[in-house]
Amino acid sequence: MNITYKFSLDKTSRKFTCPNCNKKSFVKFIDNETKHYLDEINGRCDRESKCGYFKKPSKNFSITKSNLCITDIIQPTYHKSNIVIQYCDTLQQSNFITYLLSIFSTKSVIQAIKTYQIGITNYWNGATVFWQIDTNNKIRGGKIMQYNCNTGKRVKQPFNHISWMHKHLKLNNFVLKQCLFGLQNVNNITKDDIICIVESEKTAIIMSIVCPKFLWLATGSKSGFKREMLHSIKDYRIIAYPDKTEYKLWYEKVILLNKEGFTIQCSSLLENLNLEDGCDLFDFLF
Repeated sequence: MNITYKFSLDKTSRKFTCPNCNKKSFVKFIDNETKHYLDEINGRCDRESKCGYFKKPSKNFSITKSNLCITDIIQPTYHKSNIVIQYCDTLQQSNFITYLLSIFSTKSVIQAIKTYQIGITNYWNGATVFWQIDTNNKIRGGKIMQYNCNTGKRVKQPFNHISWMHKHLKLNNFVLKQCLFGLQNVNNITKDDIICIVESEKTAIIMSIVCPKFLWLATGSKSGFKREMLHSIKDYRIIAYPDKTEYKLWYEKVILLNKEGFTIQCSSLLENLNLEDGCDLFDFLF
């Protein structure tokens, strides 16, 4: 049976201004019947790690010869289950792991590697792979990031060293639908446990060593603190730790989410400290 979609993301190279980050990186949805673009808000920003904006039409029609039914247009693509083993930290260690070993015991670092299934790739020499694995142990994506092995800081010069495994592997038509980093570990806790949310994957890993009584997860970006990313942990008690200057944004979202049945506290700890804008718990502790 041949199925066509009413709407789909434009497959040409044309880009528009993103309504969220205002960069010319926005791919619009197109009406497959009229070949016209939809409005200015339905589409996806290509800057996944920097922006992450994605809005699809509320309903998309799947048209067949015999009937008309409603279906979602975008289904996530998953990496093969053995990819984590292929890129695991065994024979060599990434710059990030080298840094962790300089401040924590080997035992603690090995435990963190196992817990978060931290990987390595030579996409950039000694770069780290942060796998996004959901509660069904499906691998949604692998974010590649490069760190300075001495300072633990991300390498941002001469460009921001962030990419994705599906791009590295040249997986065509890969649909990235992100989840919280570390989400697979929710299967190992009870509803009485507390989940702490930060923005940075690095910080989630470090805080899991510093304060192991909580489960630490990461949104991967400030815009990642949203209902779609948090719905899998709705039944848990959550403490959110936004980066400095992001408290107001996250707090406003917390108010709305709690009205929907979430139980989230938003910490203002960093807002009251003498830290530079954008600093997080890692900068506070180290």
